[in-house]
Amino acid sequence: MLSVTDPAQGDATEAAALAARALAGDRSAEARLCLRLAPAIRAFARRRLRSAEATSEFQQEVLLIFVEALRKGQLEDPARVAGFVLGICRNLALDRVRERERRGKLWELYGQAVTACDVVQPAEVTLEIMRLEDCLTELSQRAREAVWLSYGEVLSHAEVSTRLGISEANARVLRHRALHALKQCVALPKRWEAMQ
Repeated sequence: MLSVTDPAQGDATEAAALAARALAGDRSAEARLCLRLAPAIRAFARRRLRSAEATSEFQQEVLLIFVEALRKGQLEDPARVAGFVLGICRNLALDRVRERERRGKLWELYGQAVTACDVVQPAEVTLEIMRLEDCLTELSQRAREAVWLSYGEVLSHAEVSTRLGISEANARVLRHRALHALKQCVALPKRWEAMQ
C-alpha cells in the first residue's frame, strides 16, 4: 500500500489537507502533494521495473494522470488520496502488461513478415546529393531512365535497351552521355547555394 506518512514531511492528515486544497484549485498545494507522493510512486515502480529511466517515466506518467484527475475533480475523498494514487499505479501497470501482451501476440502473428522487410536507412543529405538531385532534373526523361535502369535497378545494357526500346549501342551511348553531363553539372555550384 502506498504510504504518505513520512514523519519528515507530515502525516496522512496533511496529505488529505493538501489534496482538499488542490481540488479547490490551489496549484501550490497540488505541487506539494505531488512531491509528497513521488517517493511512494517511485517505490511502487522500482519493484516492477528494471531501469531507473523506466521508473522515472512511470512516476511521471502516474503524476500526470493524478494531476489531470485532481483538476477534473475525480478524487472524491481527499483523505483517500494515497489509495487513489495506488489505484492509478495499478491501472497503469496493468495497461502496460496488456500492451506488452498485445505486442507479443502481434509479433507472433506478423513478426516474420516485419523482420523480412529490409529497412534501408536514408542517406545523410549532403551538398553533393543535393547537387546530384538538381542535376538529374536537367537531364532528358530518357537519359534519367537510362541512369535509373542502370544504377537503380542494376540492369545490363541489353536489358536497358529492351526497356527503352532502343539498340544496345544506343543504350550505352545514352548512359555514357548522361553520366558525363551529371559529372560536369555536379562540379559546378548551383544558384540556390548562394542563397543558403
